[in-house]
Amino acid sequence: MKRQMVLIAAILALCLWANHYALAQNDHSGAANANPEAVRSATVITIHGKIAGLDKATKQITLEAPVGRKVNLVVENPNNLENVKVEDPVVVRYYEVVTVRKKKPDEAVPSLSVREGIATAMPGGAPGAIAEQKVSIRVAVAAIDKADGTVTIKAPDGTTETVKAVNPQNLNRIKVGDDLIVTLKRATALAVAKE
Repeated sequence: MKRQMVLIAAILALCLWANHYALAQNDHSGAANANPEAVRSATVITIHGKIAGLDKATKQITLEAPVGRKVNLVVENPNNLENVKVEDPVVVRYYEVVTVRKKKPDEAVPSLSVREGIATAMPGGAPGAIAEQKVSIRVAVAAIDKADGTVTIKAPDGTTETVKAVNPQNLNRIKVGDDLIVTLKRATALAVAKE
């Protein structure tokens, strides 16, 4: 459970209370959210590259970014390999969305939930795939120090972590004893596409 607490503290630091970075685009939606009790942060990283190697027998593909960095992937769906060749351009997008919201009084939420999924190309379709992961954890607000701009959260196992608020206004939205649902959604989309 200590690993979960470290993960959630890192998520909170990245989304809600610390400066974070992206190589491409960030969207910090807080006040503009439809749910006034939720704070959301989204990051999209886009990498353009090409197919540097292809081995249909072993279902392996090598992708190369413009800086020369290469990565090897195993492609489980043979439809993704039928219509590609070396030197084809590829676009990889990495999405990360973190949402922190108050638990509703009558809402039944497990202390931790994980969901994963993969979608791949259809026969005859454009090569590509999307892998998604969603992790949610329920934490409790154990303490708020507005003078220092910090909040202490408590995991279901009792471990606590204190995080610094970059946006002190967010501390006005919570109180000690509130249960928060922290959700991290990550998705990676890979497509063979024209530049």
